[in-house]
Amino acid sequence: MNAKLFLLALGTFAASTEAFMIAGILQPIARDLNVSIFSAGQFVTVFSLTYAIGSPILATLTGNWERRRLLAVAMLIFAIGNLICGLADSYTGFMVGRVIASIGAAIFVPTASTTASVLAKPEQRGRALAIVIGGQTIALATGVPLGAWMAQAFHWQTAFWLVTLLALIAALLIRLRFPVLAPQEVPSLRKRVAVAAQPNIGNALLMTLLWACGAFTFYTYVSNTFINLGAAESTITLVLLIWGITSFFGSSLGGYASDKIGTHRTLSLVLTCSALLLIGLSVLAGSSPFSGAVTVGMILMAVYGCCLWAYIPTQQSRLVTLGGKSAGVVISLNASAIYLGSAGGAYIGGLIVNHGLVETLGYFGGGGMLLTLLVYTLGHLNRRDASKVASD
Repeated sequence: MNAKLFLLALGTFAASTEAFMIAGILQPIARDLNVSIFSAGQFVTVFSLTYAIGSPILATLTGNWERRRLLAVAMLIFAIGNLICGLADSYTGFMVGRVIASIGAAIFVPTASTTASVLAKPEQRGRALAIVIGGQTIALATGVPLGAWMAQAFHWQTAFWLVTLLALIAALLIRLRFPVLAPQEVPSLRKRVAVAAQPNIGNALLMTLLWACGAFTFYTYVSNTFINLGAAESTITLVLLIWGITSFFGSSLGGYASDKIGTHRTLSLVLTCSALLLIGLSVLAGSSPFSGAVTVGMILMAVYGCCLWAYIPTQQSRLVTLGGKSAGVVISLNASAIYLGSAGGAYIGGLIVNHGLVETLGYFGGGGMLLTLLVYTLGHLNRRDASKVASD
């Protein structure tokens, strides 16, 4: 396997660590910048919104760039954004850093995936993509809790300095070790819109948007929920570690279940379980305090992480089938839907926390999962009816 793929994985690891770790350090950031949790939560909203909207636009604008140069520049932009966050002493400064970092990530991550398919032999492309995407899943299991631990042990700014260092290393090694890679054909914005407008694909993208909205309504403020249960801030690192490890296994489980019992049963199962577990976390948060509440919460989070992240490979497998020759465009649109949904979830969750209703975050998150299931079920029934009409 081409060793250069691991440099791309290092970049996706850095990008995903930065995107997800903020949930574990939101409290100290808000405290040091002297803003409310709702205001701090908008760092997630703005990052995700910039990524969702910017990714397809930036892909079109940079379509003629040589790939090695583009990957290195993207990581450099990402590093600059994180350095600004690590040095920021004001809300505005931190927000500017998040926007710049998001632009770099929005260019790098999709470009890394397409570049991996070019570097690998045709018979090894699946494994090549798995290595690059693996940087994201490993970030959930190790990078996110590491960032939270550094914030607790030292200062939250050191977590951003670490991401800055990783990004600079990735940018330098890509520039030095990669060959010159010719620009690849990039779908136009018009083609992306046309693909998204197809009923089956539009239904699937709406599912992902609602799924991400429900997930990030709760996840962005997970520290608030556990502090509400009586956990110390230092315990949040352990919560994120457990959640990250089970999320990693959930990603593998989703692909396995899709192959064994089909995408329909797998999606129905993981969405139902995710909804019930989120509702269970809210029931726990709203109940009378007891000594084992934090432990029970961790168990629920562990199972929830596994169920939640089983959705991604299952949905992507389904999208490849639905997309046909436009599968690459559909997968990129799905990524934008994830970030658009996470932006909405961070905003909704912030409003809930701002109104002093932390214990209800799981209810709203679970509601997002049930809405996703409803949209999927309606789409599934429509496709089945259409198939019957076609066969008659």
